[in-house]
Amino acid sequence: MTLTNGSGIYFGKVGTMTWGASGILTKGCASSTISNCYGMYLTSNASAMLDTDHLDSPRQRNEWHFPTVSSGQSFSYSWKQYLDSSTGSSTHFFHLMQVFGIPESGPIVALDALSGNLKIVDFTNSSCGLLPCPSTPLSNYLGKHTTHAISGKFGPTGNLTYTVNGPSGKILTYSRKDGLGAGDGYIKFGTYRLAFTPMTAVNTMVGDWQTY
Repeated sequence: MTLTNGSGIYFGKVGTMTWGASGILTKGCASSTISNCYGMYLTSNASAMLDTDHLDSPRQRNEWHFPTVSSGQSFSYSWKQYLDSSTGSSTHFFHLMQVFGIPESGPIVALDALSGNLKIVDFTNSSCGLLPCPSTPLSNYLGKHTTHAISGKFGPTGNLTYTVNGPSGKILTYSRKDGLGAGDGYIKFGTYRLAFTPMTAVNTMVGDWQTY
């Protein structure tokens, strides 16, 4: 079943989950490991499937997010993703996950495909504090069925623990304490990237989200 056809930016809900898509979003996909599965597609045409709320900085978006969490309230989620092996990256942002702060109106922490790497980007913690931000070759992620697990609390006394696992075990993990943004927030995942030429198309499958 087609939810969006790539003709504009649309938003909707499935249960407690909210989606926003400028590309193609379908219910059901060919996956043996994702039961409640949604297929998502973004074109390689940098002038198409654009998020029309950001035409000053053209970008494409196919994302889901969990409900808003109040500052100080615990959250714990998981979801699955398969990102096709043909997916390219660049020096431009390409978010696969966002810890989104409402007072910040943007990501606090993100998982990005950047310059051939899968990398944590921490926007508010002096670039992951004293340690380098976790990173691994993007080839360790592409073409693999992955499970994401994230927990913590938003707000000045908040914290975060995030792990990405693949068929052979842990791909990447990151944690921080002593604050996670200034207030409320929510967790987003999917594919959200700056549009440029040349870039690849993006085929991905997501689903099986859970709240603990």
